[in-house]
Amino acid sequence: MNIGSKILWILGFIFAISVTSLLRQQRGGGLSKYSTSRDALPTEALKTSESMNTSKENTLPTIPRTETSTNVTDILPKERIETSEPINMTAKENALSTIPTNETSTIVTDILPKEALETSEPINITVKENTVPTIPRNENSTIATDIIRIWHDPDSRSVCVHLKEDARCPYPALLGRLSGPALAILDWKEMEAKAGTAGTVVCGDYSNKWLDAGEYFVEIIVLYCEDFGVGAIQRINNETAWLGAGLATRCVEDVMSNRITSKTENTLEISSPTEGSGNYRIGRWVRRKGLPLRPLFTRFQPWECFNSPNSSNREMCIEAIYRDVPGRYLWRDYQGKDIRGLPEYEFQWGLNLTESELLTRLRQRLNDSSTSLPKICAVGDSHSRYMTKHTLPFLNLTGMFTYIRSNWPDPNNIARRLKGENCDKLFVQVGQWPASFYANPPFSFGTYYDKVKLHVQNILKTLENNPNGMVYLPTLDQGPLMGRIDNCSDWRTPTMMDGYSFVNQMIEKELNTTRVKYVDINFIIYPLWDGHVDWQHLLDDARYRKTIYMTALMLGELDGLDLD
Repeated sequence: MNIGSKILWILGFIFAISVTSLLRQQRGGGLSKYSTSRDALPTEALKTSESMNTSKENTLPTIPRTETSTNVTDILPKERIETSEPINMTAKENALSTIPTNETSTIVTDILPKEALETSEPINITVKENTVPTIPRNENSTIATDIIRIWHDPDSRSVCVHLKEDARCPYPALLGRLSGPALAILDWKEMEAKAGTAGTVVCGDYSNKWLDAGEYFVEIIVLYCEDFGVGAIQRINNETAWLGAGLATRCVEDVMSNRITSKTENTLEISSPTEGSGNYRIGRWVRRKGLPLRPLFTRFQPWECFNSPNSSNREMCIEAIYRDVPGRYLWRDYQGKDIRGLPEYEFQWGLNLTESELLTRLRQRLNDSSTSLPKICAVGDSHSRYMTKHTLPFLNLTGMFTYIRSNWPDPNNIARRLKGENCDKLFVQVGQWPASFYANPPFSFGTYYDKVKLHVQNILKTLENNPNGMVYLPTLDQGPLMGRIDNCSDWRTPTMMDGYSFVNQMIEKELNTTRVKYVDINFIIYPLWDGHVDWQHLLDDARYRKTIYMTALMLGELDGLDLD
C-alpha cells in the first residue's frame, strides 16, 4: 500500500468513528426500533444482579453460541447464555398485574384478553391432545385436510378429533365403532374449546358401554359435512329451531372416501373394563371365543354398484358390498370354514338368566291357556312385519304379535286400522318411509314430530277403555349406506335415524303419560348397523335379540330381573 492509500484509509477510519459516536449521542442510550440489548445497555447494567436480576444467569450452565452466525455480535458473551429450570410462563402470567393492551395495534386480536390471563388454572390449550398417542388419519378421506389430529383419551374414555378453524366441515356428522373383545358405537359430543384453542374438538365417548379391557380397533367415518342430527341440538341449543330445520338437500360425503381413520395402525388400548350403564348393561356383542382379533370396517354400497357389479367395477363392488356380511365372499370362505366380519360376534345378555331360559319363559307365556296373554300389535311396515312373520317363527313364538300395516305416521287412518283388533300393547315403527326415497324430500324432524305425535295420540284414544293399554316407541332401526343414499335419493342414514329416535323421546316427554314409553334398543341394533344384505333392514342376529327384548319388556318378564 503506497503512502496516499494509507492516508485515505486513516481518514476513512476516523470519519467512521466520528459518525458512530454522533449516532450514539443522538440515541441517548434508548432503544431504537432495530437496536439489540447489547447496543442499548451499557455493560455495567448487564453485569449487575440488582438492576437486571441476573443472579441465575451467573450460576447456571452455558449453552454455547454459534460464533459464525449472522448476529453473533448481538449476543452476550457465551458465559451469559445459560439454562435454568423450565419457566412456567402461565403461572407467572396469572400471578402478575396486567399491562393493558393497545386496542388499535395490528396484533391486538392475537393477544389473550385479560380475563383469560386471570384464570386460576393454567391455560392448558391441548394438553391431552399433545400427551396421548395419535390415531393416524386417512389422508384420502373427504375431510382429511380439515383434521389436525385424532387421539384416544383413556382418562375420559373417548376418542377425539380436532378440526381446523377454517375447516370445510367444522361440525361433521361422525360415526365411530370400536371392535375388539366387544363392539361399541361412540357417542359424539362437541367439547367446549379451551382459551386459545383454534378450531373444533369433537369426542366420541364409550364410557357408558360394556367393554372388556384389551386392544380395540377404531374406525371413524364422516357421514355428513354438517351434523344436522342430534349433535346439532347441542350447537343450536334450541329444540324448537332444530325441529324446524329443513333436510331436503342433505347429501352424505362420498362413501368411497368417508373413513377418516387409517386402515392400519388404528388400534387403541382400553386398560380397564367399563361396566356399562343403563340399557348398555343389559347386553352387548362380544367376540366369539378362539377367534383372532382383526379390524371391522364399515360396509357400503356405491351408487355404481346399486343394481349389480359389472365387469369394470366388479372387484370394487365386491370389496364394499360383501364386506363383513352374510354372503358368499366374506362371511365364510369358499370351503365354508372361515367366519369373518360381524358373525365373529355373538350376543351376551347381562341378565341373571340365559337367552335360552328367557325364551323358555316367553314360550310358556304364549302356550299357557290358563292365563290371559296381552295382545301385542306390531304397527309399521317391513320392520314390524319381519319381526312378526319371520323372527317369531324362528324363535318358536309364532302368534305372539299381530301385524298392523302402517307405512307412514298416518294419524287420520290409524284408528280405522286398529278397529276390532283389541290390541293391549302396541309398538310403533313408522320412521323408515318418511326418510326414504318414497318421501323425497324426507320429513324434517319437525314434520316427523307433528305426525308421529298425533299418530300416537289417536292410538291412545283407541285404548281409552283399556286400563292396561300401552304404546311403545322403540329406537329406529339402522340400515347400511346403500346406493340410493350415496346418490342422495334416500336419507335412511344413522344421522337421520338417530334424529327420529330423539323425536320419539321428545314425544314421550311431551305426552307425559305412563301409557307411552320410549324404548332404547341401541345396545342391540347399533353395533351391527351396517350388516343386512338387503341394505334396508336389521341383520337377522340383531333382529332376533331385538324381538326377544321387546317381547320380554312388553310382557313384564324383565321386571325384577337382576343384572349379572
